[in-house]
Amino acid sequence: MALSSPGLGSNLDVNSIISQLMALEQRPLTALAVKEAAYQSKISALGSLKGALSAVQTAAATLVPATGTTAAQKFTVFATTLSDYTVAAASTSASAVAGTYTLEVNQLATQHSVASATGAATPFSGAGDTLPVGGTLTLSLDSAGGSSPYKSTDITIANGATAENIRDAINGANAGVSALVINGVAGKQLVVTSAEAGSNQFITLSGIAGLAHDPDATPAPTDAFVQSQPAQGSAFKVNGIAVEGVSNKVTTAIDGITLNLLKGPEAPATALSTTLTISKDNSSLTTGVNALVKAFNDFTTTASGLGSYDAATGKAGALNGDSTLRVAQSSLRNVLGNIPGGLAGASLQRLSEIGVSLQKNGTLSVDSVKLSAAIGDDLAAVANLVAAYGGAFETAASKLADTNGLIGARTEGIKASIKSISSQSQLVSNRLTQIEARYRHQFTALDTLIAGMTTTSNFLAQQLANLPTFSTR
Repeated sequence: MALSSPGLGSNLDVNSIISQLMALEQRPLTALAVKEAAYQSKISALGSLKGALSAVQTAAATLVPATGTTAAQKFTVFATTLSDYTVAAASTSASAVAGTYTLEVNQLATQHSVASATGAATPFSGAGDTLPVGGTLTLSLDSAGGSSPYKSTDITIANGATAENIRDAINGANAGVSALVINGVAGKQLVVTSAEAGSNQFITLSGIAGLAHDPDATPAPTDAFVQSQPAQGSAFKVNGIAVEGVSNKVTTAIDGITLNLLKGPEAPATALSTTLTISKDNSSLTTGVNALVKAFNDFTTTASGLGSYDAATGKAGALNGDSTLRVAQSSLRNVLGNIPGGLAGASLQRLSEIGVSLQKNGTLSVDSVKLSAAIGDDLAAVANLVAAYGGAFETAASKLADTNGLIGARTEGIKASIKSISSQSQLVSNRLTQIEARYRHQFTALDTLIAGMTTTSNFLAQQLANLPTFSTR
């Protein structure tokens, strides 16, 4: 019969003995755990490396002009300043010309607004202030006297519709207008107003006799609506030259400049004036260069730490000796060492020519004075140089950091190794469970045997003690 407490029969510390034996047996499992931890550390390190490369990729991409845009156009930026920002706002494109302009606003564009008539002419003459006969209402927006509206919308109006029913139908039709009902002293009036201000916002209503409005009729006695605010364009002067705009947003008055008129004169004044100053702004180019240099330096610092080795302590970085790290470092260094193909024959071919130089520790530095001077001398050449290197850095970084890039492939390979270790660990754990069970079975048998022998020994000793003694005398 097995003993319920191992060691009870033999006075041996069986549990301690088994624990020590299992500690020896578990060495392969411990080695696998250490190996898995090292792999996990590599995955984390590769994630840090990928993050640093992605930052380089992002910074480089901001230097590359969009398709159809030249580098000079991308970095030709102007700053706009107005002496009175309540009068107007302005934005520029690459075709703008630096200078100072006097802007006089004489008239702002206004929204067209019409309201249904009252009294005998009201369209809501049916029972309960309703429209007796409905149908399909065609609402159009056009210039004065226009014959081909740029927006025309058909709206279904029911017989006996209230002013509120018509309002809701118009507002739900996305017709470029808004409608509301005003309860005035003369009864309900339906007011329709164009969503935008401008001389091309004349509202025409047709299709239903009771809801007709023709802005070209002078007057139109059959119209159920009267004009409450005319549709008019803007009028202003630039450096004393009269200009008219369809709306308050004008793109054609000055090349490369979009004006947004915000405020017009109040009687008796006939004009509001402000001074518009357009000046070149090179900050986007210098900011882009400095951002790329910072991203490159951050990558260099990160890569250096991951591949480091301290001889004094014997401590190595997580990617010390790793080929992926070496490839990543050499790839970015090669960009600096090679002239991009797009710069063949260009006046500027090296980043060092605009003040970006490589230091002994592998980082880049920017000579801001030299960079500013280069931009001032030939912005187009600097823009082309920066864009070319931006493209080269972006390509190099993407090959490494993209989902299917080198780092991604290396990470997936390590994950596969971890999965294999996990499988091995499970097999070893299962084997260790069996070994421990065998040890316990063997020690239990030994314990039982010793317990039996002890009992026999005690019995024999007792019997011998009871034997009579004999004297030789």
